[in-house]
Amino acid sequence: MAIGKRIIEIAMENGATLAGIASMEAIKVSASHKIYIKMGDYSGIGTAKDHALPDNQLFTWPDSARSLLVIGLSHPEDKPELDWWDGRGTPGNRILIDIIKRTSQQIETNLKVNTSKLHYFIEKGGVFLKDAAVLAGFGCIGRNNMLITPSYGPRIRLRALLIDAELPPTGPIAFDPCADCKVYCRRVCPEKAMGEKAAIFKSIEFSDFLPGRDGTYNRELCNVRMEKDVAESSKNNSDKQPTIKYCRKCEFICPAGKSRKSMIGAI
Repeated sequence: MAIGKRIIEIAMENGATLAGIASMEAIKVSASHKIYIKMGDYSGIGTAKDHALPDNQLFTWPDSARSLLVIGLSHPEDKPELDWWDGRGTPGNRILIDIIKRTSQQIETNLKVNTSKLHYFIEKGGVFLKDAAVLAGFGCIGRNNMLITPSYGPRIRLRALLIDAELPPTGPIAFDPCADCKVYCRRVCPEKAMGEKAAIFKSIEFSDFLPGRDGTYNRELCNVRMEKDVAESSKNNSDKQPTIKYCRKCEFICPAGKSRKSMIGAI
């Protein structure tokens, strides 16, 4: 059995909903990685505290890494607790970390292939997971600036593992549910974060479908919503560390991966 296929099987056996392989060479030239250093400083919610690093310290992955295993965990609307921040992380992320840990151990023990775990934050040695997932064949970047998959829409969470082996990539795939969509995501956003083209995309020319299709996404406005979610959680919870329940309106409204009947009355 081919090593790449067996690695994907191991990840699925360990609990991954989706698993695929991306080429590190393709990742290095993907749109997010190319434009990141041009986007300026940003230290909103969900970024590393010591965000700002010199350019020569970014994307310092091991030279031995040739491929990337990307895994996804389904995050349906009826399991919101997977994404609730409890001060230490989220239950969903802990599941993903455990899947990566067990998969890494089995790859190295059974297949004799070295692996390297990645930090979640790009600023601390991670990769842009949405780009990686597209290159691994999970789906495409939608008009809500999120990864859209055929079976689960944008309701999916991601992690990755570096592999010291040249493996055949499993993507990208021909998939575009946004072509004829009525962009429910842009209409439902409480902060109108997808209301206009971000300034950075007006000054950068690229033809890829990554990271935001047409650049109509404002992460500062999205962060305003996240800050409101933090404040709301603190107000309604007297615990020392309140559980934070973030907005997922653009995920829930997306018809990809679910019946359109569920869209009736949604907006």
